[in-house]
Amino acid sequence: MADTLEDASFFLMQATLGANYDTISNVASTGIETWLDNQLNSSFDNTDSFENRVNQIWQDFRTQAITASGDNGSGNIIGVGNATLPYNFYFRMAWWHRTLAKANSNMNVNNPITNAKEIDSNDLVRHRIAQALSEIIVISDKSNLELDALGMANFYDIFYENAFGNYSDILKEVSLHPCMGVYLTHLNNKKENGNQHPDENYARELMQLFTIGLNELNSDASEKKDANGKNIPTYNNDDIKQLAKVFTGIKASSYEYEWPAQISGFTNNSAIDLSDSSPKIHKTIPYINIRNQMIEESSLHDITTKSLLNTKVNISSGGTLISDVNKAIDDLVAHANTAPFIAKKLIQQLTNSNPSASYIQAVASKFGTSGDLKAVIKEIFLNSEAKTSAKKLKSPLLRITQLLRAFNTSNTSKKLWFRGDLVDNKLNQHVLSSPTVFNFYLPNYAPHGSIENANEVAPEFQLHNSATSIAYVNSMYELLFSDSNNKLNITVPTQIHASEFFRTSDTTLANDKLAFDFTSEKALATASDIETLIKRISLVLTGKENISILNEIKNTIDNEIGYSNKNWVVQTVVFMIAISPEFTVLKKR
Repeated sequence: MADTLEDASFFLMQATLGANYDTISNVASTGIETWLDNQLNSSFDNTDSFENRVNQIWQDFRTQAITASGDNGSGNIIGVGNATLPYNFYFRMAWWHRTLAKANSNMNVNNPITNAKEIDSNDLVRHRIAQALSEIIVISDKSNLELDALGMANFYDIFYENAFGNYSDILKEVSLHPCMGVYLTHLNNKKENGNQHPDENYARELMQLFTIGLNELNSDASEKKDANGKNIPTYNNDDIKQLAKVFTGIKASSYEYEWPAQISGFTNNSAIDLSDSSPKIHKTIPYINIRNQMIEESSLHDITTKSLLNTKVNISSGGTLISDVNKAIDDLVAHANTAPFIAKKLIQQLTNSNPSASYIQAVASKFGTSGDLKAVIKEIFLNSEAKTSAKKLKSPLLRITQLLRAFNTSNTSKKLWFRGDLVDNKLNQHVLSSPTVFNFYLPNYAPHGSIENANEVAPEFQLHNSATSIAYVNSMYELLFSDSNNKLNITVPTQIHASEFFRTSDTTLANDKLAFDFTSEKALATASDIETLIKRISLVLTGKENISILNEIKNTIDNEIGYSNKNWVVQTVVFMIAISPEFTVLKKR
């Protein structure tokens, strides 16, 4: 059954990273549920990965740098020898390229930069779920991972590939991924030996943040109480110690060096085990294989029985690292707390900061013992509460992705290699760049005032302060008015790190500069069509045609702007809507 354009637009604000007018029209005519089913049943293509895109961009810059400097890779000519390492911004470039390319009619597949799968519209929901999962199961480039774009991309592909699969499979891959091993420090973990004790960091966060949470929950995520009316903790220090044993004897699959000649006595893929005398620095970033699953050092893996959470997690003695990890994850995901705990987190990420008990329970009921994400996601988006009473502040990242995707942002070179500095530096957010493992904002954060007084939460407001709120308005102005030709001031600079990177003639600043495509909107930038223009832009950005500030926008155009410069008319309408509450707050109006 067909849905209205407003229904489709509001749904796509929840289910995707942003949609243009054509996508909204397609979803409305297809029907939301049918379109969502098509998305959820789309298969993952191994060639369509973030890692592949990062590697292409990295090699592009790396080749140019080495060629221009005359360095053959064995010396120290470029910078301090690190200039061509896969810095975090290569992941950012790849993430934005793929985000902006999806369903973008300006991206021609008959070019060496973008393939057909990358601009396909069948993975719009997959992209949104991957981004949401990355804010629940957190690693960050604000750590030793800053030098490992390839590893971070490979890690992000876990979410992208398994977005509609089982949550347990995601956690199994995450637990053995070297990026998580570095970030939460269970890489090179050893079993207990005298005064040596296993690192407990990952074991604790696996329970607290990724599965069961701090307190026992009912099926609707409300907290259970003991006889004295107090919360009942889900785990204690002994449980953490037991689970930490699972992640012992775990090391990188191999050791690799970008500049082996600079590290005396080491060569690529040299065999180093956890118990040798090699300095610790040679066993961590950037010297390990950061993409291949970590492996077992059997002599250092604890093979004793591990029992925790009142035997809800129970692992027999004699197991290997892999069997112990798999059993621990299976038991934790099947725990009664995990379904409501993760269900609520996903709802808060996608649709509603304050979901009702019945909404959470409905979503949790689809989770099952392994975490059926396809069923969970469908319930989140099609539940009546998502359609009628969803309400949340859009994160800064989602505001930018929605705005750029709404108008088919592209460039001449087809290299949509935006670094995302605008979002990170001014608005304090970027994918895989949170300040801590607790993400950018806490799920129970409530700003002082009416929200707190109503006993509600608004997590994204933790990023909204006097500095970021002003920066957001200024950023919108810069995006829309920084270039007389309607191009954006958010492109890859000609030199990323001064002398370290070199651009060739085919990737000049002019060809790389991103631009909105306002072709359809400019056709309506006339005195007779101004209301139609405002309604069209409002539909795409707010999910509602009749925005409350329609008359204010119209009067501004009529009395202050005029219609001689169509770009200016469209940019002004977009700017005024982009800084309005109707855009920044996701709410059915």
